[in-house]
Amino acid sequence: MTFIRKSTPFLLAVLSLSLAVYQFVSIFTSSELQNRENEMVSKWESHVQALREALPEDATQVGYIDDAALDGDPSLLDVNEFQLMQYSVAPVVIDSRVNHEWIIGNFNNDDNLEAWLARELGEYDLQSFGFGLYLIHDLDE
Repeated sequence: MTFIRKSTPFLLAVLSLSLAVYQFVSIFTSSELQNRENEMVSKWESHVQALREALPEDATQVGYIDDAALDGDPSLLDVNEFQLMQYSVAPVVIDSRVNHEWIIGNFNNDDNLEAWLARELGEYDLQSFGFGLYLIHDLDE
């Protein structure tokens, strides 16, 4: 009985240390720490980099449209992607209206994009950056 009483603190210390090591190894080997290119914000940054570089240096505010604009329902605006885009193009400010010379387009479904742009903007230039990202230059603005 005295053996159990004397060895209990040692066994608890070993168990605690083992759990701490296990937790450390679990966190260290997690995909977020080891594989940063799979992390959502890093992926987003790599997709947006070319678009950010294409923005004119003197642009301080740009418009932003997504599938919600094409569908005609502003309540469908993807707020998370809007915020990620704002983060990615800072210090340029994005606005969810199209009354700007430069407009960023972010679409999951861009089938009706060109018809919508012709109807809403008139004359425009359109640059595609893949992944549904566009830089639209409103030539009438």
